[in-house]
Formats: sequence, structure tokens, C-alpha cells
Amino acid sequence: MLTKKLECGFITIFVIIVLGVFAYARGTAGDSPDVCEVLPLRCAIARGVQKNLDLQVEQMNIPINLEGVIISDAEFDPVLESSVYSLDQETPTSSAFTSDALDIYRQTGGTVGIRKKFEIGLESRLSFETYRSTNNSTVDALRPQYTNILILNFTQPLLRDFGTSVNRANVRISENQVREAAKDYLDQAQRLGEEIEQVYYDLAEPVEVLRYRIESRELAEELLQGNRKKFERGVVPISEVQQAETAVIARDEEVVFARQQVEMARNRLRDLLEIRPGDPLSDKGFVTEKIPGVNKEFPDFERALAVALKGRPDLQRQHIEIASRDILIEYYHDQRLPRVDLEATLGVNGLSGGDRPVPDFRTGGLMSSPYVGDYSDSLSNMTEGDGKEWLVGLRFSYPIGNRAAKARYQRADWEKRKAIYRLKRLEGTMETEIKDALVIVRRSLERFTISEDSERLADTTLNQEMERLKYGLSDTFRILIFQKSLIEARIRKVTALVDFNQGLASLHRAMGVNLDRFSIVAEVDASCLVTR
Repeated sequence: MLTKKLECGFITIFVIIVLGVFAYARGTAGDSPDVCEVLPLRCAIARGVQKNLDLQVEQMNIPINLEGVIISDAEFDPVLESSVYSLDQETPTSSAFTSDALDIYRQTGGTVGIRKKFEIGLESRLSFETYRSTNNSTVDALRPQYTNILILNFTQPLLRDFGTSVNRANVRISENQVREAAKDYLDQAQRLGEEIEQVYYDLAEPVEVLRYRIESRELAEELLQGNRKKFERGVVPISEVQQAETAVIARDEEVVFARQQVEMARNRLRDLLEIRPGDPLSDKGFVTEKIPGVNKEFPDFERALAVALKGRPDLQRQHIEIASRDILIEYYHDQRLPRVDLEATLGVNGLSGGDRPVPDFRTGGLMSSPYVGDYSDSLSNMTEGDGKEWLVGLRFSYPIGNRAAKARYQRADWEKRKAIYRLKRLEGTMETEIKDALVIVRRSLERFTISEDSERLADTTLNQEMERLKYGLSDTFRILIFQKSLIEARIRKVTALVDFNQGLASLHRAMGVNLDRFSIVAEVDASCLVTR
């Protein structure tokens, strides 16, 4: 009698513990589907492309490189130059024409000019210099003197640095860097889209698993309640009750672990989508859509590869890099040539000043300069062209051996070969990614079909065993085994279904069309994507 009371007391305590654990498991469920917002997959990917900070950092490289184009192109902008100065010079004299101990010269003036480099290599400079000077010379007939000079200089390369393609090499490379940045951004957006899709299904799977774990726990609980009633009627021994109670506790543990997987997957998705405290999705919580079925078409390897070769942004980016290497090779090939420049100068000048008669050694009298006048007379004399100058010539230079230019050209050629090898390696990696994704899709489809058969058989077997249990032809141990077999078959079916959809996500990313599937466009200026 005492033993039976102890057994009943033990059962009561055990039931309280089980119910407490189960209540805790239910209470820590987190978001209940009834109070959560359904987050469609397309909306999740669109939000990630719009808000993910890593992707926004990658996008910043586009305007950064656009500024680089402006910097390179600014080489051809006109440059305005100006200066003002004041000079005071006193030099011990050695002239017999003056009794002063020092030659004194003072000059105040300024220059203003504009220079420009043209795309064909021509460099030009137009400058105007004006100054006022005084001295203590006994032979100068003007004091002070007003001088104005207008000079036009040209330098045109004839061999090295001649032509538009060479002089715009930096601009063309900068433009390609913009396109590379745009392709990198698109590639990163597609990879982010794939990662979001993978994590989305990583969340959808444990949600389904949690549902089946709860169902498994409920099956064990029903069995436990039935065994208790049978035990009270003396139909089954206490061991049948204890065995069912043990199963309930074990399945409670599975429920808690499944909730852990759900919460961790949800946190990963929150991070990718930048869902932070204060966001409506963070406050309300969210759940995924129902996992899509397997009735989806997918391309074969040849078609998938053809689409990838045409549309993958990382592949296009590598082609642009090779084009930039060609520009550098062309430029350094030009730098191996001798430097031969055609130089030309045209100028006019004007002079005027205050009248200061000086001795005329021929007549013994005094003479005055014909350019007596004020500052405006100096400008007038300049425009009349009385004072003029011109120069035409060729300048030649060539480093003996020219080793540096030859080495730069050879290095550029090696860099292009490296870029080509990277392209070939990327194409090989792309083929492997497509093949692996197709393997996952096809094998997951096979596993899904097998798991459906396994689920159907497990369900039938469990129902049959439950019928036998009614007539005392089965026991708790066998029922628990068949319950577990059914739940595990259903979980394997969910896993295969998730793997199938994740395989499709990888396949379409490997093809470069995963965002197109959802009509999601990563915003990039179309001009950045044109390869010239």
C-alpha cells in the first residue's frame, strides 16, 4: 500500500514537472503566427537591397569613382595664373658712365595668364606681363619705364604623348573604374539577395520543424493521458506511464531546441535586413511565407551557363578590367617613343615712360626717347606691333636605353595576362557553381519524393499500430517509435523542400538573374554600365 502511494506521489510530481516544462516551452515560443506579420520573400530581398549597410557601402564606390573621372578630365581644364611682385635691387657699379657707387633698379609689376592642355597633347599658354621700373642709369632716356608684354606659347608633341587616345588614357581608365564599381555593386546586390533568400528558408525550415516538434510532443502527451487512464483501471503497468512521460520530456527538449533555431535564424535575417529596435517588423515580429513547392521549372546546365556568360556582373566587371589593361598597354607603348616637341612663341611688347633727356655722344647735345608717354601709351605701342618676337623650333629628348618606359610596358602586359587568367578562373568557378546548384536542386527533388513516400508509409504504420494498441496488441515503446518515424519523415520532407528552394536560389544567383526573378532592380545609373 505504501509502495503504491509512493508511486502515485512520484507520478504526481513528475506530471507537475512535465507540465511546467511544457508550459515554459510554449511560453518561450517568441512570436506567435497569430500576432506576427508575414514577411514575403520578395519584400525581404527588396528591403535588404534598399537598406543593407554593407551594400550601401559598396554603392558609395560608384560616386567615389565618378569623382575620379572628373579629376582625370580636369587635366584639360583651362588654368588661370596671376602674380604680382615688387623688386628692389642695388648692385655695386663698375660702369664708367656713372659716378654713383651703386646701380639701383626697382621694378613693380604683375602677370596674368591662362594655360590649357588639349586632348591631342597640345599645351598652350597666353600671358600678359606689365611692370613699372626705375633706375639710376645715365643712359636710359625713360624714367620711369612702363613695359607691357603679350606672349603666346605652343608646345605640340609629335611622337610621344601625341593623340587623343594617349592623352585621355587616365580619363578612359577612370570611366572604366566607374563601370567596375557599378558591376561590383550589382554583384554584391545579387549575392546579398541570395544570402537573404538562403537565410529566409533557414528561418522557414525551423518554423516548420518547430510545428512538427510541437505536434510530436502533443502525440506523446495524448499517449501519456491514455496510459494514465489505463493505469488507473489497472490495464497497464506503471512502466507504460513512465515511458510516455519520459518521451514527453524528451520532446519538450526538442521543442525548446527548435525554438532556439527559429530565434537564431530570425536574428540573422533581421541583421541582413537592418531590422533594428523601433522598426515595425522588430516590434511586431514577423514570420515567413509558406515554403514553395517543388513544381518549379529550372534550366539545364547549357542554358544556365549561356545566361551566366551573358549577364553575370562579376564576369562583365572582369572584361572591363581587361579593357583598362589594354588602355594602359597602349599608353605605355607610346611612352617608349622619343620625345619630339614642336615649340612656337609669338609675342608683342610696348614701352613708354617719363621723359629724361640724356647726352647724345654723337652731337654733344641732349636727346629724348621716341617712346615718351604714360602707361596707356605703352599699351598702344604694344598693339601697334612695333615690338615683337617669334620663335619656332624642335625639342628632342630620349633617355638612353629608355629602360623605365620599356619596363612599364612589360609590366602592363603581365598585368593584362593576370586579368585574363582571373577571367578564365572566374568562368570555371561559375561553371562549378551552376553544376553544384543543379546537383542540389535535382537531388533535393529526389529526396522530397522519397520523403513523401516515407511520410505516407509512416503515417499508415502509426495508424495501424494505434488500432492494435486499442486491443492491447501493441505497447508504448512501439507507438513512440512510430510517432518519431512519422515526425522525422515529415521533417526530412521539409528539409528536402528547403534544400530544393535554396538550390534554386544559388542557381539563379550563379546565372546572374536572381533579382530579376522578383522584379527587383538594384539602382545604378545606366551610363555607368555602358562599356566603350
